[in-house]
Amino acid sequence: MNLSLYENASALRGLEQYQNVVANNIAASHVAGFKKVAVSFEAVEGGELARSTHDRLRNEMPGSFPVMKNQIDFVEGEMRETNNPQDLALRGNGFFALMNQNGESVYTRDGQFYTNAEGVMVNSMGHEFSDNGGNNIQTIPGGGPLTIDKEGQVFQNDQVVAQIGVFSFEDPLNDLQKVGGGFVPKEDDIQPVEADPENFTIMQGYIETSNVSAIEEMISLIEVSRAHEANQKMIQTFDQNIGKAIGTLGHTS
Repeated sequence: MNLSLYENASALRGLEQYQNVVANNIAASHVAGFKKVAVSFEAVEGGELARSTHDRLRNEMPGSFPVMKNQIDFVEGEMRETNNPQDLALRGNGFFALMNQNGESVYTRDGQFYTNAEGVMVNSMGHEFSDNGGNNIQTIPGGGPLTIDKEGQVFQNDQVVAQIGVFSFEDPLNDLQKVGGGFVPKEDDIQPVEADPENFTIMQGYIETSNVSAIEEMISLIEVSRAHEANQKMIQTFDQNIGKAIGTLGHTS
């Protein structure tokens, strides 16, 4: 058995997964508050069954195979001024909390909002923004424009009508996972805490852009393409050598 064929085939599979991640990063690069997925690879020795227990096959294959690892990059994006009072950006640590149609909390860095007919602050998907107590943010319908200070207090007609909730997690990298529209805790027992106002600033009239660098992602696509071509050529070479060997040995008398 030519182990190199299996190693190259495994590399091609990993490169395909890598390309899908990069393509998704590029596609979402225009989404406010989007956090890209960073990719890395590690080598797993042939015959390893479970990475958690590291049980092994008795007759293991010598060699190693690439395994892709990905994680969310929570680096803050740039703050872009829009002069739209319905745009909010969060500088520093923390997340806005949204309640979806199922009443579940979703956490996001995208602060773009509008008020619906009932005066409730919602995002483009209809998810309701939460206050610091976990309730929706109710404003006065037709009561005039909203002014929001750096700590998230919502003013209408010079009166405080609500407080935008900002929440933090002890370890976002390990505590959160991506879902449509933001992030949710990986486990039910992971609960956020109300963020300390000293650790964040809410900026009205700004949005946080995604932390995706289109140039870096395009370079990654080129690297993936070249690595894919190299592995394909290796497989073709091994296939040709095996064909020659079979042809030669098959005619040996």
